[in-house]
Amino acid sequence: MTQSQKGDGFPGQRIAVLPRLITAHAQRQPLTLGLLPTDAGYFPRAKGHRRERTEGLDQAIFIYCVKGAGWCEIAGQRHEIKAGELVVIPPHQPHAYGADTVSPWTIHWFHAQGASLPAFLGELNVSPQRPVIFLGDDPQVLALFEEVLDVVEHGYTPQRMLHASHALSHLLAVMIRHRHESWRKQPDAQQKISQTIAYMKQHLGQPLQLDALAALAGFSRSRYCALFKKQTGFAAMDYFNRLRMHRACQLLDTTGLSVKAIASGLGYDDPLYFSRMFRSVTEVSPMEYRRQRKG
Repeated sequence: MTQSQKGDGFPGQRIAVLPRLITAHAQRQPLTLGLLPTDAGYFPRAKGHRRERTEGLDQAIFIYCVKGAGWCEIAGQRHEIKAGELVVIPPHQPHAYGADTVSPWTIHWFHAQGASLPAFLGELNVSPQRPVIFLGDDPQVLALFEEVLDVVEHGYTPQRMLHASHALSHLLAVMIRHRHESWRKQPDAQQKISQTIAYMKQHLGQPLQLDALAALAGFSRSRYCALFKKQTGFAAMDYFNRLRMHRACQLLDTTGLSVKAIASGLGYDDPLYFSRMFRSVTEVSPMEYRRQRKG
């Protein structure tokens, strides 16, 4: 493998590289074989930073730009990376990346491997042709990057490897949520769907019509239904009913209101119909739900 690099030793940098004997051992343990960081770091204002690997690595590389700018070349394409963007390089992909010469990037980064990694990359919907995700400036993402780095900086015990593995899983899960909720690609459409969801939450006790929701979003009925299902995984009215049942669960847990009163407050004139709807979502009746021990 041909590898070149430039720009080591940035003031304030942090870096941790796990011994390969440690990662190999962790990959054989049931609680850490799914996902593990093998390297992690933080490079502030990384002037002159550049890496080129003509055969790639056997790990995936994640680079989160928080300030400045950089670039990545993969699959014959060059991608300009700006603050708030994450670039993901899958395993075994030839690549090069580096800091912008005028405004060098500040980055948090890690390498990862494990049996679950392909599934995580699939959920992120990244590929050599589409390696960039917009994450924005999310304190939770930064905190999780910091947690992963902090854990691997301070030792290689099995307990630390377990912590590192599951902190990384948490970080990737947050990235996946960002990927699915991002408004970057279709800001108008996705924002309008989200606005109708907010409207639903504000009108749980009122009957809502699908045509009215579509009109609120500014779409035809068929277009609205398709976009809503794509964004949430549910049909619009099914989602609205689930919001109602979620609110019913809260009221059953936190108040002494009767089932009839809760049904009425959520727009159901017939308590028996409300109970059937409740059971269809929760698999128990309202009274059975109220009797369950929780917490």
